[in-house]
Amino acid sequence: MSRTYTTVGINLKAMPLGENDRLLSVLTRDRGLLKLVAPHCRGSRSRLGGRVDLFVVNQLFIANGRSLDRILQAETVMTYHGLTTQLARITAAQYLGEVVLYQADHPQPQPELFDLLCTTLEQLQQLSSRAALAVLLRSLCRLLDLSGIAPQWHQCGDGGGAIHVPAADTDWRLGFSFAAGGLLTTGRGDRQLTASEVRLGQWLATPATQECDLKNFLEASQVYPLSVWLSLERVLRQYMQFYFDKVLRVPPLLDTCFSPLMVPQP
Repeated sequence: MSRTYTTVGINLKAMPLGENDRLLSVLTRDRGLLKLVAPHCRGSRSRLGGRVDLFVVNQLFIANGRSLDRILQAETVMTYHGLTTQLARITAAQYLGEVVLYQADHPQPQPELFDLLCTTLEQLQQLSSRAALAVLLRSLCRLLDLSGIAPQWHQCGDGGGAIHVPAADTDWRLGFSFAAGGLLTTGRGDRQLTASEVRLGQWLATPATQECDLKNFLEASQVYPLSVWLSLERVLRQYMQFYFDKVLRVPPLLDTCFSPLMVPQP
């Protein structure tokens, strides 16, 4: 068995390890999530330098270790510098990165997840705050679908019947249950959703929306008010925390990006 291997990976998390090293969480296309030691990278003379920064994609040459593999060499393939020029962009990127970490918690090939993350980061680089929120939610819905825990938006979770949403906003409400994985026609569930929120959830869940090019997606997204996007983000946030059984740390930072327009907490 070879004691070294190569792979392409994107840095999702870095933690200090000892006096000079870092422990990286790296998502790869062909090996899934790897925990790798980046040796001697915390000094000013580090050979790895910026290659260990968040969301840098590297071609990695790695040596097998007894407990942790070590990076011997790294050549940068892609960076996403545009993310850091606006708070909403980098926050959306970190939000998605945190969810990906919880989803990709095993060393198995996950090419679709890798491609989804990299594509989303590329798209986020030039977007306004509102557009970044829309792209983030579309990617979160796709990620949940890949993981097999996407909420049901078109059928009720308590009987399987089709959900018919009124065309106009009225006092119509549907319950959303985290445990049932979607909408309820009976009972209040964990949240009460408006017609606009349900319509947005249904739209994001359709294959046509997921496959739509960025320009047409952003144009179509303007139909839904920002307040509806913010409200649905809260629903998805709570839903993911329920399924992962973890409190997501980054999403509250997203609240600060839109604080003048934040919808009230339920």
